[in-house]
Amino acid sequence: MFARNAFALTLMSACLLVSGCAVPPASVTTEPVSLEPLGQPLPQNAARSALIERIITNDAVVVSAGKPVLAADINNDARIAALRKADSARLPEAYWALYKQNLEAMQYDLNHQHDAARDQYVAAYRDELNRVDDGVLQKLASGSQALDDKSRRQWGARMAQRTSQYMIKSDESFRAATKAHLDRMALMDRQYDVCSRKADCWDAPAK
Repeated sequence: MFARNAFALTLMSACLLVSGCAVPPASVTTEPVSLEPLGQPLPQNAARSALIERIITNDAVVVSAGKPVLAADINNDARIAALRKADSARLPEAYWALYKQNLEAMQYDLNHQHDAARDQYVAAYRDELNRVDDGVLQKLASGSQALDDKSRRQWGARMAQRTSQYMIKSDESFRAATKAHLDRMALMDRQYDVCSRKADCWDAPAK
């Protein structure tokens, strides 16, 4: 099965290595910090909302999560043409059309694997920001260097906590995307009875 699966599995492995999880900037402390409660959410107004949006938009994790995981120039047609040339089973046109559709579905899933994690991260960050006064928001919007040392450690610890949850959620999404792709490809080969003609198939029994 390796030859037929190498492209997709290599793509997924590369995605896990290079994309996956945005990491906190070097300024985030690794020393244990006891988080202090932030208090109740404060009334919102246009100025506060604008500051909060600016802080979130410029956040390192949010920026990283918004970038595509895969290169835009992946050539599925060339890959499938090479597989068709090497195909000894002479599979029909419909099989290769479905193969391409499955590759595109995998690539879409990988490019969106951080969406749920980003939404979770942003919701947690927004909740925190809604609980601090305008002065803190203005300092955060200017950069963490505007905060005093204690506050900087507190916000660094909060970011580390949010980022940890982001990484867990992203990994869950990656694993789900991987399983969905392997299931689609196995179903495709089952539909076209590929494994009865060649052992190198997606639906081969596990050994």
